[in-house]
Amino acid sequence: MNILTRTYSGRIVCRPDTTWEKDNEDFYPPQFVEALGYAPVFFAHILKPGRSVQKKFAGRYFDGVGFGILLYPRNIMDGSPEGFAEALCLDKTSYLPAPCIALSEYSSLPSETGFILKKNERELFRCALPPLGMAEDAIVQASRLAYIRTGDIIAIELAARSPLTQKSEGRIMIASEQIGSAGKLDFSIIF
Repeated sequence: MNILTRTYSGRIVCRPDTTWEKDNEDFYPPQFVEALGYAPVFFAHILKPGRSVQKKFAGRYFDGVGFGILLYPRNIMDGSPEGFAEALCLDKTSYLPAPCIALSEYSSLPSETGFILKKNERELFRCALPPLGMAEDAIVQASRLAYIRTGDIIAIELAARSPLTQKSEGRIMIASEQIGSAGKLDFSIIF
């Protein structure tokens, strides 16, 4: 199981399965991490394997969607490709809560529903519900580069990576508002 991520700039990168945190366990950054950045994501759970999936069939390849957050250790990201690749590997930095929202439920959610991400109860990010076509496009793009497998996750960054916290803040709380029957974010980052 991998997490194929379409970055906000439109590139596809892969995060290993060791980065996935689906149960909202608190995150204790390693000693060498001085600061964390984040990107809010919309993600799709892959239902069946495939390669070079065509747009007209992409809707058949996922069975649920959700919202989460990807964490990035900022001091590792030094501007080099190697630094970015290394930052993608830090364990427990892909907060993609289970369960997903079933596609039938997602399609019936009111249009005014949206995703709200909070840091210490203060709004950090807000967006309207993305169309399911966004997940389909990401599946098409990712499956051109990599064979997608059952259980993989396609994550789509909804905003550019931004600073989140640094070691001097100590402990912060991350939460999201409930959307449908999906899992929600509710964890602490503790330096």
